[in-house]
Amino acid sequence: MTLFSFAGTGLAALLALLVLVLLVAIPIKIGAHLADARRTGILWCALAAIVGVLAGHLAARLLGGYIGGSLAAFVGFIVAIRYLLGTSFAGALGLTIIAVLVQLVGFLALAHFWPGSTGAGAVWSV
Repeated sequence: MTLFSFAGTGLAALLALLVLVLLVAIPIKIGAHLADARRTGILWCALAAIVGVLAGHLAARLLGGYIGGSLAAFVGFIVAIRYLLGTSFAGALGLTIIAVLVQLVGFLALAHFWPGSTGAGAVWSV
């Protein structure tokens, strides 16, 4: 018997997204130290991850018809990390590549381990 059950509530989704943001913020924090960023705190890195996703979505909406949605989202994430963490353009590019890879792994893990999911085979079905 479990003490708490989050299944079917919005709290489970919020907790999963919080874990995903922390999993993305930690590699960004390590990369920010390596890129000699001005702001390297975990909260700044988590904020950079959140704002980067929002800026990427906005850039994909505004520029997606010109340069493609994925490339526009990538550029929006780079610009957000560059200005929030105070890195160089090359440092922001490296941090963005790390963040995107960690996010992809996190999304796949959430899809695989989400309660009530249909299993790993359904994620890969075409």
